[in-house]
Amino acid sequence: MNVKIKVVLASSSQGLVKSQLANRQKALAPGTEITIVAPDKCPPSTEGEVDEVLAAPQILLEVAKAKKEGFDAVTIDCTLDPGLKAAKKVSSIPVVGAGEAALSIALLLGERFSIIMPTSESISPMISKVRQMGLWERLASVRSINVHVLDLEDHTRIISAVNREARIAIDRDGADVIVLGCTVMGPIADELSSHLGVPVIEPGTAAIKLAETLVLTKWSSPGR
Repeated sequence: MNVKIKVVLASSSQGLVKSQLANRQKALAPGTEITIVAPDKCPPSTEGEVDEVLAAPQILLEVAKAKKEGFDAVTIDCTLDPGLKAAKKVSSIPVVGAGEAALSIALLLGERFSIIMPTSESISPMISKVRQMGLWERLASVRSINVHVLDLEDHTRIISAVNREARIAIDRDGADVIVLGCTVMGPIADELSSHLGVPVIEPGTAAIKLAETLVLTKWSSPGR
């Protein structure tokens, strides 16, 4: 069965569309196609509460028209999942947030997880998300590397910074799973996991794989 997934960035950056596409395509099942869109009225990147509020309406518009465009599912490619609850209300096809997908998978792979966010500004909204999902007791920590989203594509620099914070999360905070707190960090996941010796979850791919599953199994509850 062919599966068409619309991947909606919480960013207006066309540069991210190009760079994210190659990484996402590596994980696709045979027959799955993705299209990545960056709504032009979104912030350049979504890193805090204000960005979330600005990005959510644009994401909602993209989700609302996805079925008519021929897509079978939508993913919101941001770990803060801006507009996710509303997006599920307006869609009759599965909508999966990268944050909810990554955190859900973390529960299957260990007892306690830590999340490595790009900036300190993004820590508070992620903590709120963990609480909303009822996962507070499984959270070891939320840490940041103090690098803005649009600067995360320097993979050599980023893997060193994430590795440092993740090692503290494991040794000091008691984490046995690491969740990358931004989808742009995706390309470093495998290398980071080999360095750390624990599972490292890449949220953008997690969302796509769950979206594939929901389409193929038809487990998603019907929307409008």
